[in-house]
Amino acid sequence: MIKPRKMSEARSFFEYDEPYYSSLIDKIGKISNFFEYVDLINELAYKEGFTFYTQTYFRSIKIDPIPRILRYQEFREISNGLKNRALAINKFLYATYHGEDTPVPKSIITSSPYFRPEMMDFDPPKGIYVYIFGEDIVKVNGLPLILEDNVRIPSGMSYAIKASELVNRILGKTISIPKQEDDGLILLRKTLKYASDTRDPVIAILTDGTLNSAYFEHKFYSDNLDLLLIEPSDLVIKDGEVVAKTLDGEIHIDVIYRRIEDLDVLTPGLMKAYLRGWVNIVNAPGTGIADDKITFCYMPQIMDYFGIKEGVRQPFSIPLGASKEDVINKVENMVLKRREGYGGSGTFVIKDLREEDKMKILREVLSYPEEFMAQELLNFDTVLSAINDNFYETYADLRFFVFIDVASNTILSRVAPLGSRVTNNSSGGLVKPVLVV
Repeated sequence: MIKPRKMSEARSFFEYDEPYYSSLIDKIGKISNFFEYVDLINELAYKEGFTFYTQTYFRSIKIDPIPRILRYQEFREISNGLKNRALAINKFLYATYHGEDTPVPKSIITSSPYFRPEMMDFDPPKGIYVYIFGEDIVKVNGLPLILEDNVRIPSGMSYAIKASELVNRILGKTISIPKQEDDGLILLRKTLKYASDTRDPVIAILTDGTLNSAYFEHKFYSDNLDLLLIEPSDLVIKDGEVVAKTLDGEIHIDVIYRRIEDLDVLTPGLMKAYLRGWVNIVNAPGTGIADDKITFCYMPQIMDYFGIKEGVRQPFSIPLGASKEDVINKVENMVLKRREGYGGSGTFVIKDLREEDKMKILREVLSYPEEFMAQELLNFDTVLSAINDNFYETYADLRFFVFIDVASNTILSRVAPLGSRVTNNSSGGLVKPVLVV
């Protein structure tokens, strides 16, 4: 019988105690050399380039091979809720960039680092700002809650695909993992083609190169979907079109799937080409105002404003006020997030910090409270993980990918390092396969 080492604090719900895991756990418990398989999976992952760039070196993305299980009814209910949320976000962006009132104060929108004033009164192709959403979800007592919306350049679907492929290759027959036909790549291809009115559009992935933290994903999509993989220096903006320089000459581009943020700096002229309709960009520039952590606090009001059912709820989240006493009272037992943070950066679980780190962050918050939001600290469900040479209880989330109005069954589960609640790959998190059955 598997007995995981428990987290240091009491947890409210251990997912793998659910009866639908019993057969899987029983099979794993009977494998005497299970951790040799774990080592083999991670050795293959590294050799096959499954890495994450950390600004100093390429770190192997570690795989925890014990699958998570989502029952189909649960998946469908979450998917419907996320479809509603995606609709609300696109409506919010359209209203904002057409000067209409929304529940989010205009001062918050215009002060967001992601606000693009040149998008005002611009009608994006097909009226869509966000084609690809990454929705971060945790479960509390088995019920899902949305922690964040990722609508600029959400990553991670390739990690889910690669982790599942490696685990199936090595352990699939041993623990009888049911074969799941993942639809992530199919939906990505369909969505990128839909972004153009051309019957057979030329689609390019715009990357800033091998030192991008998610470069593995950029190349993975290029290889598996036969898309051009280009860097800013490959782009040429001409009168009436955008072309890419290749070994075979210049190629006209219809759709750019951007995986970089600094369009103005890295690709001069591309924004003008987009606004003039010479190329479509997925996701659209300026969508980051819906990615802003302050905007996230207003999402329940945004959905209510547009008459859209919330579906999947979010934890209590609030922008921090200017009152020093108010700030201190709010954050002591909460998670602090910088409004422009992503990938785990700018996220602080105050009670888990060392005293000196806690005081440093609080000083920054007191100086710039308008740059932070506070979110309810959740004791979210733990999972069973195989790490190094033992079984542990760990915190884990789920990242769903929504393509306009369809949620994919290709789902990423990120596992926090031991002793942490932060699951992001940039913070040292692992990835775990997810099965929808």
